[in-house]
Amino acid sequence: MRRICQPQVSIGTSSLLDCDSSAGHQPMHTAATCSSIESQATAPLPPAPAEHLTNSSQLWMRHLQAMKAFVITNYLPLAFLVALVWAMSWPEPGKVVGSWQIRDARVVQAINNFFVFLVSGLTLRTKEINTAFKQWPGLVYGLVAILAFTPCLGFAAKRLNLTPSEFNIGLAIFCVVPTTLGVGVALTAAARGNQALALLLTVATNLLGIITVPYELKLILLGSNVVSVDPSSLVVKLIFTVLVPTVLGKAACILSSSLDAAVRRHKVALSLFSHTNLALIIWQTLSGARNVLVAQPFHRVMLVILASIVMHLIYLAFNAIVVGVFRFPVKEGIAVLIMASQKSAPIAVTVISYITPDIAQQGLFSVPAIVGQLAQIFMGSLLIRYLSRLVKDDQE
Repeated sequence: MRRICQPQVSIGTSSLLDCDSSAGHQPMHTAATCSSIESQATAPLPPAPAEHLTNSSQLWMRHLQAMKAFVITNYLPLAFLVALVWAMSWPEPGKVVGSWQIRDARVVQAINNFFVFLVSGLTLRTKEINTAFKQWPGLVYGLVAILAFTPCLGFAAKRLNLTPSEFNIGLAIFCVVPTTLGVGVALTAAARGNQALALLLTVATNLLGIITVPYELKLILLGSNVVSVDPSSLVVKLIFTVLVPTVLGKAACILSSSLDAAVRRHKVALSLFSHTNLALIIWQTLSGARNVLVAQPFHRVMLVILASIVMHLIYLAFNAIVVGVFRFPVKEGIAVLIMASQKSAPIAVTVISYITPDIAQQGLFSVPAIVGQLAQIFMGSLLIRYLSRLVKDDQE
């Protein structure tokens, strides 16, 4: 009898083709043919090449966009980590760049600082500042806390039993400097706090800090045999480092509407440029002190990191109590809590570069500030989830 292949409709897991045979011997080639036809029929049809390429391209684009968003959101801590790893693994370029000096000023660091505050002036929005003045209770407390209350912890920091003693001095300097330049505002926005108030506190404390920091530092470091501070000289240097570029940036936007429009369009790029300059300051400082830092026992460095974290926790606890006692509105309270609990590592490094010309000593002084700001960023990232829920609950 002949053997033929008949198509049948399949359901579930049955094959699309079956072989119907009558009694008798099955030829080997017929079985092979049926098997071949069945395998071809059951094999899924490949997607059209154009459609496959389109889907693959879209998947890659989504991955790239997610990666880009992550890098932009976390650019400052990533840049700090790159600067740290680069300085520790290959310090020679940073040493060379950091050695370029005119008198006692490090040229590249001065340029980096200039660009940081120039961008701050360019992106400063007067309307937002005016709006923030309406929340004057939070503004007044924030100014007093950042410039007067939190620096007092520097007296305790100086007396910690850290080794070498430069770590104590560096932590004390970190206590005295104003709030962060951009991180605090970004964290406040992420926590749905009052961003205008956070911006005003940033600008006001960094400008007023030109006067307060040198004299508070002089008071805290009085009697120190490690370093001495000349307040008047430090004030002049901070005026040229902080005030002048900020005013130039703001004035340029006021005088040129086209420049102001360009700044608004490229605000993210300018922010990344500013953060890159901050990281370059850290890179040069750590590169110069690499050999001294590597020579420190691991437990000494861990104690510095722990001290920086505890300092930030003390600030958070103290400011949270004050915000609760005075019953600030939720959004204003969040802005005050974040801004009054943060300190600026780049300003601390700038001050350090002005009070000692020794690059190795600068590196030791800078360690508490650098690890302290990294701790602030990571702890703040965890805190904003809780704070944003408070805003949501308050609005409901």
